[in-house]
Amino acid sequence: MFDLTTTQLVLIGVLVALQFGLLLAGLITVARTPQERLTAPRIVWILVCFIQVVGPIVFFVAGRKPKTAVEPQRATEASPILDRVVAEFYPKADR
Repeated sequence: MFDLTTTQLVLIGVLVALQFGLLLAGLITVARTPQERLTAPRIVWILVCFIQVVGPIVFFVAGRKPKTAVEPQRATEASPILDRVVAEFYPKADR
């Protein structure tokens, strides 16, 4: 009935698994990404994800705006956490 070799069947199985994996990852990412970070309406990206293997790849490349960089908070010397860490690593010698 089918004239495919074992290698061809394995290759088809790998490609099908890749397709469904990318589809699932793309749909989950579209659902979890806030609308303001998407470059097009959510429904457009959901439909694009269903375009074979390239749809989810296109979404991951061009579908999201980069996050804005946030300056990390700096620890102050009066920070209780910093004091505790310093005290733990450098205990005062008993005199």
